[in-house]
Amino acid sequence: MTSPTESTEQYRELALRIYVQLAANVYSTGTQGKPEPKILAAFSFRCAEAFEAAEGETPRAKARAAREAKEKVDLNKIDMSGMFANVAKK
Repeated sequence: MTSPTESTEQYRELALRIYVQLAANVYSTGTQGKPEPKILAAFSFRCAEAFEAAEGETPRAKARAAREAKEKVDLNKIDMSGMFANVAKK
């Protein structure tokens, strides 16, 4: 599992990559009105946030979350004595 610091750094790195690509595309074209770099940066962070939110909704992410939830089950807290009652009688 990632720590909050790692998660924040990954989020910032994703936003930075989006910003660099957007800036390259926006500022390399003709002389039409261009957005301020600060506005483009804010948009990049919103795109990164949307990407991370959507990533959690994919079938692969849902399967991973279900698998992790199953792994966290503490078998010591489950009463399994009734499961073996029929086996002992045979």
